[in-house]
Amino acid sequence: MKNTFKIFLGCAVLFSAITAGTVRSQGTAGAAQLLIPVGASTVALSGSNVATVAGVDALWTNVAGLARHNSGFQGTVSTTSYIADIDVTYAGMVVSMGETGTFGMTIKALDFGDIPKTTAFAPEGDGQTFSPSFFTATAGFAKAFSDRVNVGVSGKIISESIEETSATGLAMDVGVQYRFPNQPLTFGVAMKNVGSRMHYDGINLDQDLVPEESESGSSAESFRIVADNFALPTSLDLSATYTLMNSLDLSTTFTNHSYQTNTLSVGAKYSLGSAWLGAATVMSVGDDQRPTGVSEADWDEWSGTNWGVSMGAGVSLDLGDYMMHISYAMRTANEWFDDHSTMQFTLDF
Repeated sequence: MKNTFKIFLGCAVLFSAITAGTVRSQGTAGAAQLLIPVGASTVALSGSNVATVAGVDALWTNVAGLARHNSGFQGTVSTTSYIADIDVTYAGMVVSMGETGTFGMTIKALDFGDIPKTTAFAPEGDGQTFSPSFFTATAGFAKAFSDRVNVGVSGKIISESIEETSATGLAMDVGVQYRFPNQPLTFGVAMKNVGSRMHYDGINLDQDLVPEESESGSSAESFRIVADNFALPTSLDLSATYTLMNSLDLSTTFTNHSYQTNTLSVGAKYSLGSAWLGAATVMSVGDDQRPTGVSEADWDEWSGTNWGVSMGAGVSLDLGDYMMHISYAMRTANEWFDDHSTMQFTLDF
């Protein structure tokens, strides 16, 4: 299994070099809902816990972590107050199948609320409203091949619809976690959102136009605008966690984004009995050169990350036949967005 991990790591690094993100590619991918983090622990640690994430939260962070849940059933539900008054609901379950492995499923849905409908004739709104429907459904499987190596794979369906126009895509994640036998050190690698391009189609793209070069008085004909394809926000995480005194995890994750600047997150999580506390920060990294004519302030804004310090805490309660985990996390944003928070409830049977 050591060779398997080395081969996967080598392929991941090669993929990272080939698809390195830049400021110029920022915003050219779609399906940004895939990048919204879920799980209070992951939010609190700014995603630096790729090497040690466990259970149902692993289906977003690193699918290999499913295998760290090795007994019984786990279910979770969380709600996130995201930017621009968008609410994110996340629910999932994990079932351990013994030596066979661990299976899990999740669904993430975005609630945009009621948005006033505007038209060229009613730019201030015509009294009607609409609400887009965005969701991602994920199913994954992971297996512990030894007491040191976990490997997992997951598939996901991405659906986005606005009134009668929609886009659907398929993607997969692959992940590995490797724990060193004689050191409190764990590595994690996760390749996420590798899949098909998406494009919007539907009757809302229909327009009635008189064909060009038609004779005077010709009737209008119905034409459908063909929307361009867009790529998924593929990314690669390379992570390491070092454990001190069996209670303090120091973690870092470098994320190579295919369609935006790369990031580095650094976090710490302290466990005390049945409770935990965590905090982290994330920063942009890269070697993009500031273009001529662009001010340093503008360049810092373009190449920087939207997020700052994150923090969170949780507690586990023994309720006899099951354990309840309650956790909360908050992630600060830059001046253009509001901070957002996540509340999560998890049950272990």
